[in-house]
Amino acid sequence: MSAGERVLVTSSLFRPDDAEARGVLERAGLTPTFRPSSPTWSVAQVVEALGDAVGVVASTERYVEAVFTAAPRLRVVSRTGVGYDAVDLEAATRHGVAVTTTPGANDRAVADFALTLILALARNLLEADRSTRAGRWQRPAAVELRDKVVGIVGLGAIGKHVARRLFGFEARLLAYDVVEDGEFAERYGVRYVPLETLVAESDFVTLHAPLLPSTHHVIGERELRAMKRSAMLVNTARGPLVDEEALTRALREGWIAGAGLDVFEVEPLPAESPLRALPNVILAPHCAGITHESGKAMARMACENVVAVLSGRPPALCVHPEVLGAARR
Repeated sequence: MSAGERVLVTSSLFRPDDAEARGVLERAGLTPTFRPSSPTWSVAQVVEALGDAVGVVASTERYVEAVFTAAPRLRVVSRTGVGYDAVDLEAATRHGVAVTTTPGANDRAVADFALTLILALARNLLEADRSTRAGRWQRPAAVELRDKVVGIVGLGAIGKHVARRLFGFEARLLAYDVVEDGEFAERYGVRYVPLETLVAESDFVTLHAPLLPSTHHVIGERELRAMKRSAMLVNTARGPLVDEEALTRALREGWIAGAGLDVFEVEPLPAESPLRALPNVILAPHCAGITHESGKAMARMACENVVAVLSGRPPALCVHPEVLGAARR
């Protein structure tokens, strides 16, 4: 690492006036340059923005083979957040570029938002708002969370924070995960079940799994048809966990009662998406993990990851640690 080397910042979570995150880079002799990105950036736009940067504090723009080839000085893609599906990990590995994330920085924020969506659906908050604004003063039908069955798909760090919050609401908790934590389950009254059991028995299903080939469309037509007609689906994880076409039909035709979505198969949500016209779905712009506190924590940790990789030290989390020993020099 040489003094004055440039680090591109495309994540809007790292603001130019964030002295704490900026200080992490500048104390290491690095120079941050800010250019907020969009998920719709082309490969050419990513390459042009990178230039001679040795690292990037990245948003959701895509990093693919052509980007790594055209940016030979790039050594680390540091994501703000825990997702890295916008990065071609195999290409990054071939080019010796480390890909890092910020685990734990926004877990609680996402859990809070998932619970917010569950409560908003349970209390029919959208209809209450519409009714009051229209002067109808009609109190919508609503349910309590006490004794309702909530199924958590993915009981990792975020899923566990959701379970802790729901435990306080006296909900009955089911979980589906490939790795089971018996001690946690016993403490919070969680029962591990197969996915087919979870979707059939739950009043609310909330998704907290990573996007992998094995979890793509983990909730599809079969799972939606198996759910109770009164059930609700919440997704604050990754859009492609859900077959959006099947979900649209499910909401239109009454297979399920409603949904709360912070993530989508295509982001930003296209203007022509039929989800926009449905009254029984809450839509949000992939903001579950973004609060003042989590944003600052993610920015700081992402910068610390950049400095660690460039200094030859292990970052908080490298998603393919085998690349660290062979990273570009």
